[in-house]
Amino acid sequence: MQPNPLYKLGVADVRELITRNPWMQLISHPASGPVASPSPVLLAPQDPGGENEPIVLETHLGRADGRLHGLLQPREDGEPHRMLVIVQGDHGYISPSWYLGGDAGQIPTWNFEQATLTCDVEVLDAQANMETLQRLVEHFEQAYAPEDGIRLDIDDDGNRGMAMGTIGLRLTVTGFDAKSKMSQNKSDATRASVLAHVEASNPGLAARMRQTGSTDAPTAD
Repeated sequence: MQPNPLYKLGVADVRELITRNPWMQLISHPASGPVASPSPVLLAPQDPGGENEPIVLETHLGRADGRLHGLLQPREDGEPHRMLVIVQGDHGYISPSWYLGGDAGQIPTWNFEQATLTCDVEVLDAQANMETLQRLVEHFEQAYAPEDGIRLDIDDDGNRGMAMGTIGLRLTVTGFDAKSKMSQNKSDATRASVLAHVEASNPGLAARMRQTGSTDAPTAD
């Protein structure tokens, strides 16, 4: 993504973006060609949470997807497998017809939040995979079915059998490019106008815009 200090996100911001948007794209480039798989991703228990410490994630893939990504065998050069993980936050089209004053006459754009994470990949053993699956199920059951949600019994033979069709992954972020572009480069009047138009059709984006500071300083998209 084009760098712009107005929109840049730090480590704490990226962790917060990950927490809010756990459905991500996992991308790799094995010898057979590029592969992308969507998957639920959470901050791992091993994530240290510190500003100067690497982000650590956990997820899983179906074994067939793992094979496509080339994860079922070690790399020939002995290096860890690597993936690009894309975290997509709220986003939406912004019409220049909503701009006022000195902002009028500019081109259309798109407001968005996104982080692109470069990760080293560790393929988990069977027990760690089961524990990862249990945490994933628990997290989303609490979020979507808090009253009567299920819990994955990792000691159940049937569950352990089904888990053999998956691989658990621990992803250590070695670098990232993250951006929250929310009309910070527009005047307060223009931001208020954009918010008024976005509110009805995209309330999630409007809420994120309110949480992002504004500036009158002009800058390129």
